[in-house]
Amino acid sequence: MTTKDDNIAQLETAYSEFRARIAGLPAEAYAEEWLGEWNLSELLAHMSGWFQAMATGLERVGRGERPVPEGTDYSDADAWNATFAANVQPGPASLDGWDAAFRAYAEAARALPDDLFGEKDGRPRIASRLLDGAGIHHFGEHRPQVDAWLAARR
Repeated sequence: MTTKDDNIAQLETAYSEFRARIAGLPAEAYAEEWLGEWNLSELLAHMSGWFQAMATGLERVGRGERPVPEGTDYSDADAWNATFAANVQPGPASLDGWDAAFRAYAEAARALPDDLFGEKDGRPRIASRLLDGAGIHHFGEHRPQVDAWLAARR
């Protein structure tokens, strides 16, 4: 059974592995378009946006509320992705913003009680779902793309 500590360890490992790939890049690398029309700064802004949204969701869950505020719908991920990417900080500043957003997301998860993690009746509990979607799975989604870009720029 997955526990809070397991989920947070998976999240931290995925973050560290992803960050290690991009940490030493020169400033000009952040502006190279390689993910459709996006560059690294825009990818990091996109990920930061989801970290921020889900940090708020985790905080809401901790107060006994639904993770998504009334009237908010995240089902159109493309529209949200574009909105988040538009909040880009250019160059290495995007990495700083990404780090800060991740720390807030991880801290929001750490603040929750253990019983919001793991599974119940074969289904992940809410905190585990929020860590997987915007975090663990999200790193896994973009890691091969980053790896291919880094290999192509060698």
